[in-house]
Amino acid sequence: MNQRTPQTAGQAEDAAVQLEHDFVGIIRDEIGMHEPLATVFSRALVRGLRRVLGGQDLYIPTPDKSERDASIRRDYNGDNMEELMRAHGIGRTRFYEIIGARPQRPRRGDQRDAKNPESSLESGRTDGYGGGL
Repeated sequence: MNQRTPQTAGQAEDAAVQLEHDFVGIIRDEIGMHEPLATVFSRALVRGLRRVLGGQDLYIPTPDKSERDASIRRDYNGDNMEELMRAHGIGRTRFYEIIGARPQRPRRGDQRDAKNPESSLESGRTDGYGGGL
């Protein structure tokens, strides 16, 4: 439902039709309603939204994902990554972030030898030598 503000009446109608289509899919997926009835509800929602909020930007916050993340960590057994990714609609990178499998890069000052920085930027020296003075 990434809609841009339409510029013409035709674009506004196209956006309304797309919104109806999106709502039909949501209603079918969320409550299992058959498409013909979901279409009736979808059209009513779009008509009502256009009447009440027509022309306004609408902010819809994303849901809190902490329960989903806890469920993934709890259900992960080492062999069911693909299944959990499909079930929760997430990709591999997000999956690894959730289960904490990827090592975090050390922050500045963490686990580094201050006397032997890895680069001249860390030592503050401009002569090309990263070591201490």
